[in-house]
Amino acid sequence: MSTTQAILRKLSPALFTLAAIFILSPATFGAATIVILNGDAAGVGFNDPTAVAPVGGNPGTTLGQQRLNAFQQAANIWGATLVSTSTITVRGTWEPLSCTANSAVLGSAGSANIFRNFALATFPDTWFGGALANALTGSDLSANHEINARFNINLGSTGCLEGSPFYLGLDANHGAGVDLVSVLLHEFGHGLGFQTFTNASTGVQNTGFASIYDRFLLDNTTGKVWINMTDAERQASAINTGNLVWTGANVTNYVRGMLATPRLRINSPPAIAGNFQVGTASFGPPVSFPGNTANMVTSVPADGCTAITNGAAMSGRTALIDRGNCNFTVKSKNAQDAGAVAVVIADNVAGPVAGMSGTDATITIPSVRITLADGNTIKAQLGSGVNATIMLDRSVPGGADTNGRALLYTPNPFESGSSVSHFDTSAYPNQLMEPNISGDLRHYVTPPYDLTTPLFRDIGWITINAIDQAEFFVHQHYVDFFNREPDAGGLAFWTNQITSCGANAACIDLKRTNVSAAFYVSIEFQETGYLVYRMYKAGYGNLDNGAAPVPVRFAELLPDTQQIGNGVIVGVGNWQAKLDSNKVVFAQDFVARAAFITKHPTSLTPAQFVDALFLNGGVTPTAQARNDAISEFSGAVNSADAAARARALRRVAENATLSSQEFNKAFVLMQYFGYLRRNPYDPPESTLDYGGYNFWLGKLNQFNGNFVNAEMVRAFIVSGEYRQRFGP
Repeated sequence: MSTTQAILRKLSPALFTLAAIFILSPATFGAATIVILNGDAAGVGFNDPTAVAPVGGNPGTTLGQQRLNAFQQAANIWGATLVSTSTITVRGTWEPLSCTANSAVLGSAGSANIFRNFALATFPDTWFGGALANALTGSDLSANHEINARFNINLGSTGCLEGSPFYLGLDANHGAGVDLVSVLLHEFGHGLGFQTFTNASTGVQNTGFASIYDRFLLDNTTGKVWINMTDAERQASAINTGNLVWTGANVTNYVRGMLATPRLRINSPPAIAGNFQVGTASFGPPVSFPGNTANMVTSVPADGCTAITNGAAMSGRTALIDRGNCNFTVKSKNAQDAGAVAVVIADNVAGPVAGMSGTDATITIPSVRITLADGNTIKAQLGSGVNATIMLDRSVPGGADTNGRALLYTPNPFESGSSVSHFDTSAYPNQLMEPNISGDLRHYVTPPYDLTTPLFRDIGWITINAIDQAEFFVHQHYVDFFNREPDAGGLAFWTNQITSCGANAACIDLKRTNVSAAFYVSIEFQETGYLVYRMYKAGYGNLDNGAAPVPVRFAELLPDTQQIGNGVIVGVGNWQAKLDSNKVVFAQDFVARAAFITKHPTSLTPAQFVDALFLNGGVTPTAQARNDAISEFSGAVNSADAAARARALRRVAENATLSSQEFNKAFVLMQYFGYLRRNPYDPPESTLDYGGYNFWLGKLNQFNGNFVNAEMVRAFIVSGEYRQRFGP
C-alpha cells in the first residue's frame, strides 16, 4: 500500500477482583525477529555515503546508515509486538516515487507472497500474507523475503513535497519533516496484513479466493460481508463512503475507549451551554479526555500576534484569540507564554470548521479552532463569564459507525493504493493506518494509542502485550500519573531501572513495582494530583456526605490535576515558580465553583470558614496553623474575599498532618485512578462499592505503608483489568 502526504496532519482474594496472572517475557512468547534486506545499489539509498550528524537518537554518521537504522527501529517495534518463530524479512529500497511540489507518495509496501490452505491456516480457501502465514504454520513457506518496501528517495527536494524531507531521528521530534519511523511502521503494517488481496477497484478476488482481511469487511448498506458479495457488490462497497466497517471483535472492543470526537463544551452560562464543533491543531498536545476546563478570556491584542498584555487575566485560563495576521503557532505560543492553559482560535471568515497546521515543539497546551459564528456567540457572553472544556467526547467515537465499529477508508472516486486497506480519515485520535500520515503519531502500535495491533489479532496474529515492554510501561506512567509525555531523561532513567535486571524475572517484577510506586510518591504527583485530592478533602470532606471513604471522583481529579500540573516538569527550568503560579490560579478557581460557595457561604466569618475546612479534613490544627489560615483574611468580618479563601484553602490542604493522615488513603485511590482509570465502585468491580478499596487500604496499613510487602502495587499492575487496556 502507498502512503501519500499533502500535510502532516489531517485538517479536519478480596471483594475487589484483581486477577493475578503470570507475566511472560517477549522471549517466552517468541517475539518476532524482523530483519531488513538491503535492496539498493552501491552509493544509493541505504548505501549513500553522504556524511550526516547523528540526530534524534539515530547514531548513524552516513545518510545510508541512518536510513537503515530507522528501518530497523520500525522493524524492532513490530517485532516486539508480534509473535513468530519464523524470521520476517523486509526487502527495502529507495527509489523515485510519485511527487508534486505539495504532495508525494512517501512509500509503499506489501506482502511479497501470499498463501492459502497451508497447515494450521485459520480459514480454508483464504489468502494470507507471507509473514502471517509463516507465523501461523510455524515454518517458512517460502525462501523469499516476506515484505517489499519502497521509499521515496527524492522527498523534500525540488518538486517533491518541498521543504519536508524525511526526519531520520528515532524520537518522533520531526518538526517540519516527515517522520520516517512513523511511515515505516505504517508501511510495514500493510506487509504484515493490513491489506486486502482482492482488487478493490473491480471487486475481483485474487484467483477467485478471498483474503483473510475481507472476512471482516461489512457493508452497512447491504448488510453483507465482502466474502459473501459479488464482484460488483464489492466494487460498489469500496466507494460506499462512511459505510464499510471492520467487524473484528478485537478492534471493536477498543473503539469506544480509544476513539472520540474533539469538542469545545461550554459549561456556563446556561444561555450557550452545549457542544461546539472544533478543528484540531497539528502542533501542541492532542485534545485529551477528560480535557482542559477553565474560564475563557479574550487576548489583548485580539489576534494574539504579539506578546499578550493581559497576562494576569489570562493566567490559568483558556485564551480566546481571533484568527488572522500571523500563524496559528504564534498565537498559541503567545497565549502559553502569558499563562493560558488552552487556546481557542475563532475564525475571521464564515465557513465550516477547519483544522490548524504548523509546527512548534515548544507548545505544550492544546489548541482548537471554531467557526466565526460560534466565536461571536461565545464573545457575546464573556461578560457573564464563560467556562469551557476542550475535550474528547467518547460518547461519539470519531471514525466509527453507530455500533462502535471502525470505519474503513472508502472515498468516491476510488483511490488506488489507499481505498479499503486503511482506517477512515475521520478517526480521532489519528491512527497509524490512515491513508495520510499525521504529524502527531507516536511510535506506538497498540492500545491505548492505536488500533492496528487489535486488527492483527483479528486476522490471526498472536501479539505481545505492550505493557510488558519496559519503555512503554514507564511512558504510560507519565501519561497516567503526570498527564504528560515523558521528558527524555526521566524516561531513560526509569526504563533503565527495569532493563538493568537483564533477564532476571524476579528482579524485573520487583523493579516494575518500585518504579510504578515512585510515580505516586514523586514530588511532581504529590504537588499536583495529591494536592488536588487534599483540596477536595478540605473543601468537601468525603463523598456522599462523609459516608464514602474518599473525597474525590476520578472525573473530578483528572482534569484538575491536568490544570495544576500544566507545564510543570520537576527539575526542568523554573518549575517551582510555574507550579506555584498554577496552584494560585487553581485554588482561586476551586473556591469560585458554585458547589464550594454553597458548601461555604461567603457570609461565614474567617474563623468559621477555616474551622470548616479543618473539620472536613479531619484535622485538629495547632493554634498557629489555625491562626495563619484565618489571618489570610486580614481581619475581615466575613470570608467573601475570594483570593483570601484560596490562600486559606491552600494552607489547610498543605497542612502536614492532613497530608500524612491521607497519604495511604490517596495511595490506594490512585491505584484505581492511575491504573484502572475508574472509581473504586465502578464496573467491573464485582460488588460496585468500596469493598476492594477498603481491602487494599487495610493491607497497606497492616504493613505500615510498605506497598511491596502489602503486594498492593504489584496486584494492580499484573491485574487482568490493567493489562487489558493495552492488549490481551
